[in-house]
Amino acid sequence: MEFLHICLRIARSLGLAPWVLPATAWLWLSCAAGVQAAPVALTLSPGQDRLSIADKVELLEDPSRQLRVDQVLATARAWRPATTPVLNLAHSPSAWWLHLRLIGAADGEVTRVLELDNPRLDDIQVHVLHPGGAAAHYRTGDQRPFTDRPIAYHGFAFPLTVPAGEAVDVLVRLDSRDGFLGLLPIKLWSEQAFQQGMQAHTLLCGLYYGALLILLLYHLCLLGSTRQAAFAWYVSYLFCLVATRFAFEGHAAQYLQGLPLLWINQGLLINYSLSVVLFGAMLIANVKPALAQRPWLLRLCWTMVGLNALPVPLALAGSYSGTLKLAMPATMASIVFAMGLSIWAWRQGLRHTRFFLLGAACMLVGLMAERMRLEATLPDHPLLAYGVAIGSVLEALCIAIALAESMNQMKADKLLAERQAREAEARLNNELGQLVQARTRELEAANQRLTTLSITDELTGAFNRRHFQDQLAYRLAHARREGGAIGLCLFDLDHFKGYNDHYGHPAGDEVLRRVSATVQAGLKRSTDRLFRVGGEEFALLLSGPDRPQLLSFLNEVRHSIEALGIPHAQHRAGVVTASFGLAWCDHAATAETDEEALYRCADELLYRAKARGRNRIDSAEVPSAFAEHLAG
Repeated sequence: MEFLHICLRIARSLGLAPWVLPATAWLWLSCAAGVQAAPVALTLSPGQDRLSIADKVELLEDPSRQLRVDQVLATARAWRPATTPVLNLAHSPSAWWLHLRLIGAADGEVTRVLELDNPRLDDIQVHVLHPGGAAAHYRTGDQRPFTDRPIAYHGFAFPLTVPAGEAVDVLVRLDSRDGFLGLLPIKLWSEQAFQQGMQAHTLLCGLYYGALLILLLYHLCLLGSTRQAAFAWYVSYLFCLVATRFAFEGHAAQYLQGLPLLWINQGLLINYSLSVVLFGAMLIANVKPALAQRPWLLRLCWTMVGLNALPVPLALAGSYSGTLKLAMPATMASIVFAMGLSIWAWRQGLRHTRFFLLGAACMLVGLMAERMRLEATLPDHPLLAYGVAIGSVLEALCIAIALAESMNQMKADKLLAERQAREAEARLNNELGQLVQARTRELEAANQRLTTLSITDELTGAFNRRHFQDQLAYRLAHARREGGAIGLCLFDLDHFKGYNDHYGHPAGDEVLRRVSATVQAGLKRSTDRLFRVGGEEFALLLSGPDRPQLLSFLNEVRHSIEALGIPHAQHRAGVVTASFGLAWCDHAATAETDEEALYRCADELLYRAKARGRNRIDSAEVPSAFAEHLAG
């Protein structure tokens, strides 16, 4: 009778009227023939939070991929029980049906979540047959929109409600576009345990992606600042690794629902192959100095890289099964080859390659641990469940350390080369030192002469007019800033034109030289300066606390010129004399006086001295009112 009820439920689920007795009888007789093959029922109880039930299901292969639910139930003798804790459907051109019977607890209705722990299944159909003919149907897969999934989950999970004490049959149909199904753990969760597990998985995956993205961004910054090719390979490798794991774990389908599903699935395969290719290229770049002397080994390395690039065209064509058939063996062979190459390069003196060895070993151990856990060779421990994730993070860290040590070694080599270059330069400098020093002294002397000539009057040796203008502006600004006083004295030789006309210009030049030498010899302060500002006109920039002291000094200068006793027949004094005009500013006046006004004041005083009989000094303090008068 139990099989008759099943047939009636199927007839109702297919929309057939109960009076269609021939079809119902046929289904009943077909099912009755398989009574001996009924599956072992799984009785549920409230304390069962998590069960691995892959070995509790029956399997049916559908080579035609055309069987319907009624036909599947009618072929009961073809079912075979699963014997392993994880289903391994591998590569198969057939569709597969799974049959599971659940019996509810006697004390109340039980709700469970059925998880098919393989996010890469292409097409999944789940039929839940309840007593009394009620049925639920779900269809999803990574080739179908994410919204088709009954539970928003990166994998595939289906809610099951089992009434108290009743049996519920669950039929699952698995199909693949190109025949790849792979390993399939099947779990039955309580709702609370499933939510906790999903949250824990999301947290761990977030930490995993976060760690890799931090490494990617950090080394992207290093790439921008150093422009080193090693960082470019590493950043590209990390990007492909993150993209591969993001798609492989089903998170791309969950969080990038706007992208076409074909892009996500092909992107997984392409990024997977490219990540291995980039790892190989990165390793070759880091051991290139050792490979330079062994071209055959370099060619072998690139051959291994090319082997891992072969699956890329298949990935572009969308052949998931063909890509993995070629990529997985190539990956394992490349990891082993990379470990051997790292050991060889380490022995050649490239110490940083030991971290490539450690990283490749971490990835290999992670791959093997997760595979062996899925095949139940190792226990179902959380560390093993995330073996590839842990291995890839450790590998990324090891490679980062390897790159850092490589950069440090490059810096050390550069410093050594620089030190050797400095030593060679020192030896060369020692050999040429005397010559360089001699030439340097000559150049300094020439520069000094040029500097002196640029500010010195060639005839008298006093400073020239250009330097006078610079010094006048500087000394006036300094007096304003420091609170000092400044004196500007202009003087020229009396009746000097007549002297030149009577004695000749060479004699006049000699007079200018003797007067300049006499005045410069009489300067008392280091800040006092003598300038030749015209033909026979000179200027003195003087520092002094008050005007009487400056007048006393200028009288000494005037007497020293007269005391030279140079004959001057065109002058009533009979000798060469000079007339002086002194303009003096205290600190208060310098704030409102500029160099032009000060010069005009001294010039006016000089002409006043000449007008009053020559061979004398006229002086005045320069208050602001007088400066304004002069400026006007």
